[in-house]
Amino acid sequence: MDIKGLSGIFLEGLLSFFSPCVLPLIPLYMSYLAGENRQTDEEGKVTYQKGKVFLSTFFFVLGICLTFVLLSLSMNALSSALERYAKVISIIGGTLLIVFGLHECGLIHIDILNKELKPKIKLSLQKMNSFKAFLLGFVFSLGWSPCIGPLLANALLKAATSADGYLYILAYGLGLVIPFLITGLFTEKVLNFISRNRKIVRYVMIIAGVVLMIFGVTMIRDASRQIASMEELVQHSQQNDDDKDIGNYLINYEFEDTDGNSLKLSDYKGKYLFLNFTTSWCTYCKMEIPEYQAFAENEEVECFYVMAPINESNGKEDIVNFVKENELTLPVIVDADNVLFYYCGVNSYPTTYIIDPDGYFVCYASGAMSLDDFNSFFAYAKDLKND
Repeated sequence: MDIKGLSGIFLEGLLSFFSPCVLPLIPLYMSYLAGENRQTDEEGKVTYQKGKVFLSTFFFVLGICLTFVLLSLSMNALSSALERYAKVISIIGGTLLIVFGLHECGLIHIDILNKELKPKIKLSLQKMNSFKAFLLGFVFSLGWSPCIGPLLANALLKAATSADGYLYILAYGLGLVIPFLITGLFTEKVLNFISRNRKIVRYVMIIAGVVLMIFGVTMIRDASRQIASMEELVQHSQQNDDDKDIGNYLINYEFEDTDGNSLKLSDYKGKYLFLNFTTSWCTYCKMEIPEYQAFAENEEVECFYVMAPINESNGKEDIVNFVKENELTLPVIVDADNVLFYYCGVNSYPTTYIIDPDGYFVCYASGAMSLDDFNSFFAYAKDLKND
């Protein structure tokens, strides 16, 4: 789990609350939500019935959460389909985030990002109930989308290129709704603070712009490094048409394990090497683990897991946690530059490749396998070697 990335997305959710299309309208929202529980005395002082207002605010927040649940489901479904394009998406998305950041800082102007959808809903302010509060939260959260779009875009981009995309949507949603809950609990104090500090909006948007640009630069940098590594492999392949030479390049490539130690496949030459490509989110990969580790007891083979972080800030920690949670006893190759994934053309999980004792990539199989399947697969590889 990428704690730093999630913390940054959570911060963007908080900053969204202070955006020009949300903060100035908080008194209006609270007026809606308070309904008949908002009272004005003879001196003009406004008071709220704390318990009832908080209950309405809670259902208002649930309506907002529904929007983010729907976003989470859609982005999590897309993440696996878009995985092969993750680097391109990261570069394009990072560029957009830099542009959005410049807009938030006021250095450029994008008119559509200053607009807000204003749904027309007729409600009786004196007859607020939980269902109406829920509906308000859902509809108004859709209305904010253009205005908070730059901040929300980062969460969506992270979700689109991450196996745990829903966590980024969740972190952003929590950052946005927690201030609403605080407002519902301390309505009078929060509204007085807002009325005294309206200039805070401008400073918050500058901070948000800087955060967006940092995320954008990081995404472009990480994706560019991975593309450069794959380009090096492509150039090597073009210069050396001999598959054996390419194989030598790969088995002598310096990888790392989860402890950061150097690992070369060439150190294990003389045995059949099994490379099991897997990810932390793959259910079938987890089901296969005990079968693969049982097969690894065969003295003729050397078995590895191959995993690749999505980028430098999101993935290595996930791999380490995956190893601990699933009690993996086999070496794990952290393919940070995606050279093995690229050369082997892996696009489904789990996928297992076999390298013969001479360093040739001889065959592969996609899908989860049982212990018997691994034994049959190994026998097939030895038959190919003998032929």
